[in-house]
Amino acid sequence: MLARHGWAGLGRSIKVRCFLNEPSVKSSLAFLRKTPWARKKLEAWYVYELSRGPKAGPAPKPAEPSIAGVARTALEALGVKEGLEPGAAPANPRVLDLVPPGGIKKLLIYAPDAIGRRMALIHPELFAGIDAAGFRKIDLRSVYPSKTPVCFASMFSGLMPAGHGIKQYEKPALKCRTIFDALSAAGFKTAIAAVKDSSIDLIFRGRQADYFSEEYDPQVTDRALALLEAGAHDVILAYHQEYDDLLHKAGPWKDEAVAAVARHTEAFLRLAAAAKERWKGVPHGILFAPDHGAHTDPATGKGVHGDDIPADMNVTHYWKFRRGQGDGAL
Repeated sequence: MLARHGWAGLGRSIKVRCFLNEPSVKSSLAFLRKTPWARKKLEAWYVYELSRGPKAGPAPKPAEPSIAGVARTALEALGVKEGLEPGAAPANPRVLDLVPPGGIKKLLIYAPDAIGRRMALIHPELFAGIDAAGFRKIDLRSVYPSKTPVCFASMFSGLMPAGHGIKQYEKPALKCRTIFDALSAAGFKTAIAAVKDSSIDLIFRGRQADYFSEEYDPQVTDRALALLEAGAHDVILAYHQEYDDLLHKAGPWKDEAVAAVARHTEAFLRLAAAAKERWKGVPHGILFAPDHGAHTDPATGKGVHGDDIPADMNVTHYWKFRRGQGDGAL
């Protein structure tokens, strides 16, 4: 029933919190086992649809692309066709359709931790500046388990967790080929600016990239702005983590956590404006790329992530490309 109707469809027909508020299979089964009227209603619905045959009900929506496709998408936008492992996910054609003819020469990637799609649905005002700047929304699925090192390893290697080897919250340096290996082999100079000892700071070590381990988010922003101004790098990755820190301490929807998201989007727009100015006349791309979302743990009231539920798994990336000549946006 979940595969056929989704959580939204189940919630419309049987209005219970376990279908409507941060739903998961585990919480729904627990509720149904102790709530006979809801269980009987769902069972009757299932029996009715079963009697109508396999074609009953709407066809399921095609699965959204995974964040694992970001690696090959970014490389192909930069004109790099080789360098990832054979099993890396394909590029996202929706993004490639936005790339200017001839590709891009520069790329800025901003990677904020734990900002799921649901945040933009609940607080669209936080993303109004990104929308107004003309960024295109690309809806994606995270990877399971939706833990930070697992997700960023997939995003920048193109591999699912079984392929790159990080399957839980741990931070070993990846042994597989990543976007950073492919970029250096193709002659691009890359910089990674991240909070010291964060996942991004550690799991991509050992590549021909310049690493900048900073005290916290403001220092990462300052470093990325300085790197843009210096002009020595073709690809810059900047990672921020304040929202993730605060959602674990308080909750994903608490005022202090939401304020951190506002700081993330503001920092991104600062970096995007600096990239536009520094790379004026050069075809380039800018990407806002969170790794996963989060939900509230009913037992503690604090934020967690790692489950295969929409709140954790659904993310939105924002892409924008500029032609360079005439500095037109695509």
